[in-house]
Order: sequence, then structure tokens, then C-alpha cells
Amino acid sequence: MVAPRLHRFAFATALLAAVPGPSFAWTQMTGQELAAACHASDPAKRATCLGYITAIYDLQFQPMPPPGICPPANLAPELLAEVVTAYLDTHDDAPAVTAIGQSVVRFFPCATGAPQHK
Repeated sequence: MVAPRLHRFAFATALLAAVPGPSFAWTQMTGQELAAACHASDPAKRATCLGYITAIYDLQFQPMPPPGICPPANLAPELLAEVVTAYLDTHDDAPAVTAIGQSVVRFFPCATGAPQHK
């Protein structure tokens, strides 16, 4: 039933709004910040790089990439991070989200005559 779930969500939202605590402001990650995380030797920063890139890729290109984009079916997070990092290393700073999208568009165009996604 949907109504009990909505009721629980509304209750939880109201409860969280009433609880005093620190306020957190979300700021968009820049390409420069993402590149620094991807180049880091620290495992936590590297995990941030892989997780952020994979999440944005999934949101923008899965389950079906837009027409003209043909990433390999077995695209590993590490290869995707390498592609994005190579793009970030050669382009001006922009929001990380934009850089991820642009790198995929530029590195994985469909070959001429290749079947395109619909």
C-alpha cells in the first residue's frame, strides 16, 4: 500500500526537520576537485573518484546511452575513471558532472556504420 509509505516518509521528514543539528550545504564538485581525487594515491580519495564518476555515468548514460554514444558493454569503473581523468587533464575547469558527460561523448562515439542505441 502506498499510503502508509507516504505517511512514514512525511513523518520522517517532519522529524528530521525538527531535529536541531548542523546545516549542510551541498556544493557541486568541480572538475579540478574530481581530478585531484582521481590522481590521489589515498584509497579513500580514489574511492570518491570512482564512486562519483560511476554514479554520474549511471544517471546520464544508463540503461540506454543517447543516440551516437556507444560505450563498451563491459566498461569497468577504472577505465571510465581513466577516460574522465584524461578529459579533465586537458580541459578547463568545469563542473565535474559536465566533464563526465563530455568525456563519455568524446571518447565513446559510435563508429560509422555501427548500430546506434535507440
